[in-house]
Amino acid sequence: MPTSGSGGSSYSISDEATEDAEVSEAESGSAADDAEAEAVVEDQSAALEWLSSPEAVAGRAPADSTPTIQTAVVESAAVSSPVLDAVNGVLDGAGDGPTAPPTGSPLEWAAAAAVRREIGIFGDPITVDPTLTFSQGVIYGNVNAGGEPATSYTYTLTSGPNAGGKVFLGRTDPTDPQKTIQDGSLSYLPFLNENAPMGAFAPEQFTVMVSQLSGLMTLLQKIPLLGDFVEPIVLALQQTPFIGSLLQPIIGYRTFATFDANVGELVPDGDPVAFTTMVTSFDGVQISTNLFPSTTVGAGAQAPTIFEGPGLGANGSTNPTAVIGTLGFVPGMSLIRDVPDSPFDYNYVSWDPRGEGASGGFLQLDNPFYEGRDVQHIIDYVATLPWTQLSTNGDGDPVAGDPQMGMVGGSYGGGIQWVTAGIDKRVDAFVPAASWNSLNQSLYPTGDFKTSWSLLLGLDLLEAGARINSRIYPAIVQGTLLGFIGESDQAILSSSGPTVLVDAITAPALVIQGTADGLFPLNESIINAGILAANGVPVKMIWACGGHGVCLNPGSAAAQFENLADRTLTWLTSYLYFGGQVPTGDVFQWYDQNGDLKSSDLLPSDPAFYGDDLVTVDIAGGSLLAQPLCCGGSGPQLKAVEAVGAAGVLVSPALAAPARDAINIAVPGPLLATEEVVGAPKLTFTYSGLGTNRHVYAQLVDNKTDLVLGNIITPVPVELDGRTHEVTIDMESIAYTMAPGDSLTLQIVGATSVYADATQWGFIDVSNVRLALPTVAAAGAPVGALAGEEIAVAV
Repeated sequence: MPTSGSGGSSYSISDEATEDAEVSEAESGSAADDAEAEAVVEDQSAALEWLSSPEAVAGRAPADSTPTIQTAVVESAAVSSPVLDAVNGVLDGAGDGPTAPPTGSPLEWAAAAAVRREIGIFGDPITVDPTLTFSQGVIYGNVNAGGEPATSYTYTLTSGPNAGGKVFLGRTDPTDPQKTIQDGSLSYLPFLNENAPMGAFAPEQFTVMVSQLSGLMTLLQKIPLLGDFVEPIVLALQQTPFIGSLLQPIIGYRTFATFDANVGELVPDGDPVAFTTMVTSFDGVQISTNLFPSTTVGAGAQAPTIFEGPGLGANGSTNPTAVIGTLGFVPGMSLIRDVPDSPFDYNYVSWDPRGEGASGGFLQLDNPFYEGRDVQHIIDYVATLPWTQLSTNGDGDPVAGDPQMGMVGGSYGGGIQWVTAGIDKRVDAFVPAASWNSLNQSLYPTGDFKTSWSLLLGLDLLEAGARINSRIYPAIVQGTLLGFIGESDQAILSSSGPTVLVDAITAPALVIQGTADGLFPLNESIINAGILAANGVPVKMIWACGGHGVCLNPGSAAAQFENLADRTLTWLTSYLYFGGQVPTGDVFQWYDQNGDLKSSDLLPSDPAFYGDDLVTVDIAGGSLLAQPLCCGGSGPQLKAVEAVGAAGVLVSPALAAPARDAINIAVPGPLLATEEVVGAPKLTFTYSGLGTNRHVYAQLVDNKTDLVLGNIITPVPVELDGRTHEVTIDMESIAYTMAPGDSLTLQIVGATSVYADATQWGFIDVSNVRLALPTVAAAGAPVGALAGEEIAVAV
């Protein structure tokens, strides 16, 4: 994708915020004074020699009270603040705050300034030369900061576009598509009123602050605990008028790049240009919507459109250089607008869901009566754009109001696809990733509240500042404290997402689900895909390692994403350009615990998919003291921290791990041939016990890796009333290649961090355990061997 300065016309912008004009003049004078002082005092040794002379000593305070040069580094500032107090404490080795400023000649102060430069308190003043450039349907920009390498600066949007536009700071790193480089580059979306004609953009202005941390602040960042607060405090101070200028020599220099954007001067007449607008929904709520033309659609041309909703707590994507989307399962905007090795590109639409970002209203968890209708109004608006290709009727004539469209997205952005396709026949194809059939079944399976995942979702919404249905937070609190939620809260979950709407869908679907997804397990995809297949709707499915959770299996994440992106784009190309006539790959693919990709020409919802079960029976079973997680239950999975760093600390309680206190049942592998274990193992056992426990938990541990398969655990409902009962349950689905000599351990545990519940106490005795592992009838063929179709982007 182009970056600023590549192609198109260039427009030069003023480089300094007007509110800092007078401060800048003072700074330039100060810089000149410092340069003159340094010319006089060429180095530290010369300064110190002069300071020890009789002339310099005369008239000063007694020697025992004269500050040293190091002390003067701190004390030379006449302004006191918490940050300066902390600086003083560090350099002085005491926490009593600054002492009185030193007396002495101006040259002594100049010498102190020279020392400051030597220890790195000062940086270099920053210059900027902001520009805007139009290229391939998008307005790009660059601050063009000078002084140090651009990536050593911090870029902050201090004043957004004043007419409602949006700015994305940075660009995707071409060497690591999951990272964003902050080098002063940006993309700008002008605002267009929903009812205004195309091209009627008002001029806008926005400001980016370019800043650096001084050497001293960089040093403070390395101090445990304190270091995490240094950059946020410094950035806040740097944005404060007068104070930011005054403290520059100590906290780091900053300057402001002001962009004056005039679309009429940047974009040739008639050329499509990416923009943002507010689409009015059915109830008057404004939905912030972003629209990007295909990179290849020119004046008078049209293309199909792909809609992508974001994950929960996120805003609609505005990064035209994005390569990898939600959860690593979804192709980014750049691959959609400019499909690799293909002339079949797409317009792209994203939006901030109701209750989030710049949109109004209150979030209702992908409810068809709210978020679903919001998307319908966005579809209506997209159909009016001159660069939108419309669907055609039987005579080949375009149908007004019906854009040729597909949908992609993961998690919350996957759920909205099922909802939209269920209520609106204008969806021509969709690729939901890491989505669900029923939120009630996902978050409250068998009446047990999925505590850790619910808390993570709540924290995500809090951090995003989302405005949500007033019952959501109380339900999370109740479920966390008591392990159950009321019927009204269950009704909210049941009405959010697809559920019964799946039966009404006619659009072809490529379903992507995560084998390590503890929030929306594989069973959710089996239900949805099975309904479509039973109704004769074209459907295929891929299980990839990841989702809501952490993939701890070996294998190449890059190769997996390439496969998912290719399959997604091929699916869209086939149905949006060729009526489904282009081959779209295997019916079902899955990645096993070794990272190997397998395939079948049947879905796991088809009974013919399965062969004979691998059955394990253990008559003896065992006994277990069930208690809240404190003494050896399942989770948290600390290997998640090793895999993904600090983020793993938060997610680790939501991941199952081998339990120290458990009933362990050995599960041997096949005797002769390798088997593909795919689907839901069926567990049956007899039990009796006493206590308050409503559930115990079952998981399968791979003895070779000491990992719980998929990091997932299944709640098993029990009644500990002293009587003997039998329970049979389908465990969460897995994808596991089991060779002769391999073995698993079935663990039945009394507590887990995934379903943390302080109210569960008891004793349980288990016997007559039977575990049936489902196997694939064809033993899992190498990719492509059964379907015989290439996985490639159609050209």
